[in-house]
Amino acid sequence: EKEIIERLNEKSTVFKNSSIEAIWKEIMSASKLIQGLKNRVGYLGPNGTFTHQAALEYFPKAGSEFITSNSSIEIFEKIEKGLIDFGVVPIENSLQGTVRETLDLLIEKNVIIYGEIELRIIQNLISLENSELSKIKTIISHPQAFAQSKTWIKTNLPNSTLISVNSTAEAARKVKELNDESYAAIGTEFSSQIYELKVLSSNIEDNPLNFTRFLIISKRLNELKKGKIKTSIVFVTKHTPGSLYRVLKIYADANINLLKIESRPRRKGRWEYIFLMDFEADKDEPKIIKIFEQMNDNVIWYKILGSYPMVD
Repeated sequence: EKEIIERLNEKSTVFKNSSIEAIWKEIMSASKLIQGLKNRVGYLGPNGTFTHQAALEYFPKAGSEFITSNSSIEIFEKIEKGLIDFGVVPIENSLQGTVRETLDLLIEKNVIIYGEIELRIIQNLISLENSELSKIKTIISHPQAFAQSKTWIKTNLPNSTLISVNSTAEAARKVKELNDESYAAIGTEFSSQIYELKVLSSNIEDNPLNFTRFLIISKRLNELKKGKIKTSIVFVTKHTPGSLYRVLKIYADANINLLKIESRPRRKGRWEYIFLMDFEADKDEPKIIKIFEQMNDNVIWYKILGSYPMVD
């Protein structure tokens, strides 16, 4: 696939490389479907979650089999066991920060970051087809959705009863099952379509700058890297003065753009911290390979989580 796409890009004088790659992926997915071969893609269920939506946006429907999982750890373990080819997991929200569970699993499990996708988180009030805003007495949703929509709820349905569930998709499913016009869910338009519900009010979130970044994880390396490339690593510095400074200086001296760095308690030692770092470059570039060699003087351990196309 990689060689074919590269040849097509070289010969094309009309289409952008990104367009050629997208078209070819669809052709290959259709070909796999004809052959009975499908990419097995795991996501956090039930149907209608943001993770489900991210999976559908990243992978072509033709040639993909979408498989629900009950937890992030289940997705990681299915990949390790070869039960699925790819998994979609949340890693970061623009308002709430890093998803710690996902970071811990990336550190502990034998998987690779294959790609990433970003979704804007839009919350809607959804209910039965014949319901109206004036009929709503009870709202079901995930605690984060309630927190993200508290101003709208206080203004429009201040006396409503709030019931928390594990996901906005589960909330939509419960409203459908209850079949009561006084119940509504806070969730996505996507989940309203899946469960045949109506959007009573859209864009009810308090902050429109609410985005979640999802990682595509796999055992496979991404050989179709185009455009800007991001590499994610984790490392533990030696217990010597200035060790973190010296690690960061290596990247600064090589003129490498650091996109993110944060610390996380290391669960294998008391009062030890592990650092997660994203930078703009491919792990296979000669200067990055040299940087990894230089890091050894100042770190106890490091792990490359993957190099993959970066979302702008």
